[in-house]
Amino acid sequence: LTTTYAAYISKTQPADTYSGQVIYTLVHPSTADAPFAPHEIECEAGKICYNTNAGPTETIGTMGRQSATDGSTITLLASNFSRTGYGFAGWSDKYDYATNSSAKFYGPQEDITVPTGTTANGLSLYAVWIKSEGSLQDTNKVTSLCGTNGTGGTLTTAPTDGTANLTSVTALTDERDNQTYAIARLADGNCWMIENLRLEAEHTRSAEDQALAQGYGSSSTYGSFGGLADAESANFSNSTTANSLYYSGTQSGDATIDIGTTGYPGYRMPRYNDLNTSTRASNPTNNSGNMYSYGNYYTWAAAIADLTYNNTNNQSTTGTSLCPAGWHLPKGGDKSNEANNELWSLVVDGINGGTKPADYDSETSPCYDGIPEGENASTKLRSYPNNFLYSGYFLSSARNRGSIGSYWSSTAGSNIYSYSLDLYSPLVYPGTGNDIKSNGNSIRCTTGT
Repeated sequence: LTTTYAAYISKTQPADTYSGQVIYTLVHPSTADAPFAPHEIECEAGKICYNTNAGPTETIGTMGRQSATDGSTITLLASNFSRTGYGFAGWSDKYDYATNSSAKFYGPQEDITVPTGTTANGLSLYAVWIKSEGSLQDTNKVTSLCGTNGTGGTLTTAPTDGTANLTSVTALTDERDNQTYAIARLADGNCWMIENLRLEAEHTRSAEDQALAQGYGSSSTYGSFGGLADAESANFSNSTTANSLYYSGTQSGDATIDIGTTGYPGYRMPRYNDLNTSTRASNPTNNSGNMYSYGNYYTWAAAIADLTYNNTNNQSTTGTSLCPAGWHLPKGGDKSNEANNELWSLVVDGINGGTKPADYDSETSPCYDGIPEGENASTKLRSYPNNFLYSGYFLSSARNRGSIGSYWSSTAGSNIYSYSLDLYSPLVYPGTGNDIKSNGNSIRCTTGT
């Protein structure tokens, strides 16, 4: 019997001729959840290298290498990897992070100080994958993990000091399209998706499908639908396939759907996968690349799954959204509505320890714009496991990816604007931002009240 083994020798092993007994230890994963021995272990001097940390046929996506020097501050790249049945929870400096107590965890687009030795040897980071535990729409499962209104449940609350803690993170799958999302119990005590929503228009409009979303709107032309535009016609290229409503007419008018070849096709919201290929973005080496984890962009009418909602009353919150059944868009509002602003509760009361923005007393829609409060809020939002991203927004084209993050709330500011979480550096609007409803913004869902 002849058996061939591949031996992995650490690059720190001194080159020499060795005599005597050499012991090889064969490590064989006994379960699908066991760490996968990295197949892209060799980095290079002056680079940060991003590894899939899974079998070569298990993941989709490619990523380039990022230049870095010891001691410098650098914003890590968002993820361009996806893995069926797993949620992406961030990056680790150890491939065996699940069992390695010395592993460090980072959020995508977190600002880090580059460790000593990177200039000489490079820094390898590995995708942190969390296997799905079931369905996002399974209320019993969600309750067992997250409790009710922030109380109970098996998930612990994630620390805000950057401490690695996998007990606060899990993953669940959206039954509508089988996309898996990492979720975590964040500083407000509630569970949140820690990945941007990627729901597209390819699902059906069956009664069963509608029950999987929290709310649905209607169109005089197309009847009940899930808040998403139909697939593009052959008149559009695959790279601009629609995934959202177009808010037609004047900004003060009702939102209507436009899926034809007329109107404003330039305002169609693109898929996260601009190239629509198995490799997605080719060699993205900077923060403005077409990253998978940026998710899709949605107008506010699409986000709340209601074409007809047009309430000019400030602080008016809708009860419907594109979020899975049992989940919802977080509430926003100005400082007079602070108690009901779930994004405020997460950012101000939770992540930033109750520190109000410096201009709280002078503005109805305060934001963090100072140092260190603003830097703290921005960095913690982008750190593991919060993972809010600079995914930009969509207005005729994808804009400011890598430098801005805009996330819808369910609370209207007027007939033109909706409140939002707007993330810059160090500027942060904690659910108090006002974004035009026709813009395409990102979506995060929560189990809060």
